[in-house]
Amino acid sequence: MVTMVSIANNGIKNVPKGIFTRLENLVYLSLANNSIEIIRANVFQGLRNLRVLDLRFNNLKKWEDVASSNLPSLTTIKANGNNGWIPSERLLQLPMLREICGVTWSKYCFACDLIKISENETFSVDDESRDTDGENEATFSGDDDYGACNINMESFLYADEVKYGVSARFVKQGFSPQCFCDNLDCFRNDVVIAFLRQLYFFPRKLFLSQYALGGLTIFLNFVVLFVIMGSRMLRENTSFILVGSMAMSDLLIGIYSVAIAKYNLFNDANPVLPRVVMEDDSSMCTFIGMIFASGQVTAVVNSLLLTLERYLVIVYFDGSRYRFKKRTLLAIVSLLWVATVVFASLPIMGVNTLKYHKWFQCTLPFHSGKGILETSDVTLSISASFVFLYLMSLGLYALIFFYVRKSSVQFGIKREAKLAKKIAILVSSNFIFFTLPTVLLIIYVYNFVHFLDGSGKSFWSMRALVIVGGWLPVTFFSLNSLINPFLYPFRHGRFKKELRSFRSRLMKGFSSTFHPVVVTAQQLTWRTTALNNHIRLQFHSTTARRDGETSLRVELQLEQQCVRRATV
Repeated sequence: MVTMVSIANNGIKNVPKGIFTRLENLVYLSLANNSIEIIRANVFQGLRNLRVLDLRFNNLKKWEDVASSNLPSLTTIKANGNNGWIPSERLLQLPMLREICGVTWSKYCFACDLIKISENETFSVDDESRDTDGENEATFSGDDDYGACNINMESFLYADEVKYGVSARFVKQGFSPQCFCDNLDCFRNDVVIAFLRQLYFFPRKLFLSQYALGGLTIFLNFVVLFVIMGSRMLRENTSFILVGSMAMSDLLIGIYSVAIAKYNLFNDANPVLPRVVMEDDSSMCTFIGMIFASGQVTAVVNSLLLTLERYLVIVYFDGSRYRFKKRTLLAIVSLLWVATVVFASLPIMGVNTLKYHKWFQCTLPFHSGKGILETSDVTLSISASFVFLYLMSLGLYALIFFYVRKSSVQFGIKREAKLAKKIAILVSSNFIFFTLPTVLLIIYVYNFVHFLDGSGKSFWSMRALVIVGGWLPVTFFSLNSLINPFLYPFRHGRFKKELRSFRSRLMKGFSSTFHPVVVTAQQLTWRTTALNNHIRLQFHSTTARRDGETSLRVELQLEQQCVRRATV
């Protein structure tokens, strides 16, 4: 009675059907170290007692339909060295199959043993998306006959909503990938990275809109700056000095929008674990954060200065000494920008462990400590101070409103009040588009701890948290800087007049640059045509003259011949 057969190292490429029909008592069969790429259906028909099948190092690609009646007792398949082969569902459904050794399905999960899990065995794992230090090893409970760790679908984050790879199919059919326990890279790639890749997919598409928003913001605010700097009348106006400073702030926000569209967290080719990102942000985020902080801080203070300037002009309409002087205002604005750049540079200087975090879109400085609540407290204090400055601006507009209503009807005051109304709309818009995204960002920061430990209610709620807390605030900031030119500069009579003048000068310069070229080209065409006509006329006249001379010679020769004949 034959129970063991080895056909290893024989260069076999095909296994004929029915070759094992008379080996019903065979328990062990080795086909290792051959060149078998395809195993046809019913090749192992008749091996009802076979328990171990050795297929190592065959470059196996495909195993056709496996009938459970052909291998009812098979418990172990050795498949090392067959990197292109993945067990099919029908094979995994064999009733007695307990172990498949050496399966490779990715560069992270190679030579992985799949072991059958009993229904009463459980598994618990503190994976990288939930552990506190990012490198904790998985912990397990429950051992089977092989002393192996057991994994179930609870190991996969939101398994009902997220599409995982072949490892999830193995687990669903009761097989535990041992490389999840032995190789953390395999677990990260198949579970954590797969989850993050699908979580990031939609936000990554949304962030593409920042290219358009940022580009338009840069263009419009550059126009505002260029017109103000190119107009002496606007440069002398204190309001437009502050409007120019505001346009510079919005220009920086536009640059930030384009930069964050490229370097946002969701645009990474290989998604990084949240806690790893928190602890090891890229240097690019620091520079992007500096641009954002500089633009946002100056925008808040510029709004307050614009309001204060309108307040002094209206309330002290007849007293020029209470108004901003041009030199004084330029000094204040210059000091503001210097102080803001210093503040935005604090994370680079390492002051008080401040840092710009990529998970929070490189917005305002945060603490770099591991305590998420400590981080959000810093954000909350900075944001609260900005909101307070905006509330001061709105309070001044309320005073302006009551003063105008009580004052006598003076044309100058009414005119300045109309300008103040336009600026009030600008400041109110800034307040709304700053407060709303800041609140969303704070909510996102406080709920970020749920993201770290994977305790969200559903995958869609996690994605909504990322969109509302990650993409939406950036979009609001960009929209605010985009619409600011339309709220005041483009509605102001002086600015529109200077803009039209600038456009006419630009068109005149454009035409003066290209018109001589066009004229020269036309003249060259005319001269070429005239020259061609002249050459053609000369050619025809020369030809006619030659024809005349030829005919005259012929006539003279004929006359001479006639004279000779007459003489003879």
